[in-house]
Amino acid sequence: MVCVLLAALLLQAPSLPTGSASPAAGVSDAGNTDERRTRARAAFKLGHFGEAALEFEALWREGHAASDLFNAALARVALSHHAHAVVHLEALLALPGLTAAQREEATALLRTVRAETRPVPLELRTQRPLDAPLSVTLTFVSAFASDVRPDLTVAVRPGAHTVLALDPGGWKIRVDDPRFEPITDEIRVEAAKAPAAVLDLRPRQDARALRRFTLGWSGAGAAGIVVGGTLLGIGQGRWSSRLNSPVEGCGDPLFSVETCRRDLDAAETLRASGAAVLGVGAGALIGGLVAQVKEPRKRRVGWIIAASVGGLSTIGGAVALGLGAQASGRHHDPSPWTDDDRRAIAGAGAAHTIGATFLGLGAGSLASAITGLMLDRSGRFLVSAGPQVRVGGGALVVEGRF
Repeated sequence: MVCVLLAALLLQAPSLPTGSASPAAGVSDAGNTDERRTRARAAFKLGHFGEAALEFEALWREGHAASDLFNAALARVALSHHAHAVVHLEALLALPGLTAAQREEATALLRTVRAETRPVPLELRTQRPLDAPLSVTLTFVSAFASDVRPDLTVAVRPGAHTVLALDPGGWKIRVDDPRFEPITDEIRVEAAKAPAAVLDLRPRQDARALRRFTLGWSGAGAAGIVVGGTLLGIGQGRWSSRLNSPVEGCGDPLFSVETCRRDLDAAETLRASGAAVLGVGAGALIGGLVAQVKEPRKRRVGWIIAASVGGLSTIGGAVALGLGAQASGRHHDPSPWTDDDRRAIAGAGAAHTIGATFLGLGAGSLASAITGLMLDRSGRFLVSAGPQVRVGGGALVVEGRF
């Protein structure tokens, strides 16, 4: 009640400096502003403090009249929105046109209002030092629908010791700067000492860099799928032809069984190599496509899932590859093939090929996902990947700066 009476008295005081008017403002605009200011004062006298506060704040944003900012602070004091009043009064004291008496009056009111708030330490952490402060938005979480408070915006320099003056209750602290990923933290300000709020800011990724990352890994993955599928098809054709043909048709009349087995091993190696390259291409394609997820948190979760699946696939593929090779080795004897031998060799060869596929898939997923996570953390997506095909061989080259 004392604050309300004080505010009512101060509203009758001479207006504070209003600043320079806009050259484009006409008589009708000035008259409309005066009418709004009169209605706001009347609303305050009638006890409609919320209406008065919103109107004075709107007038301050539109015309930057110091008297409107002062009256908005008084209305917020009457509503017990002390955090808002502190922000208004601090902005008022930063204006250059105040007289000594006005500055003293505003300072005294600020001291009284600040005593009603709770200090909340705030720290912003960035990977690199910044020259300019960041805008931090404070949102009060109202317990009642009627308790409507607009968001507050304060400037905070990263790394500096900043103490916010907040009212008891729930608050959301949000940083939405084009240089960093959006981040929101919720705190509870109690009557006792409030805990410190620490926000770790992550650099926002450049959309062009993400596109380059996607094109690099997706292009390499697509090339791996084409090359691996071709090798797999050729190897499968040779494998099936050799396994189903009579032993006598292998070409060496003295060592026909050994010749068949060497040809079969060569076809199996070619087929497994194609399956591995195909798996690597599919894994690389998956990691590249994850980079197209727009939300940073979902993108990181996608890469983590891809890396986890890739690790399991690598382990399972290596086990299956080893078991398939071991099973194939049991049939390396000089005796002619029987139908049972062919079925056993076919099963061992399938396990070998499947193991190579999953081993390649895991390797490709791990490589692309881990690269994405590392570069996403550092904020730099300077990476390219692509196949190199030449006579007698080929390679998948991944280049990046970490």
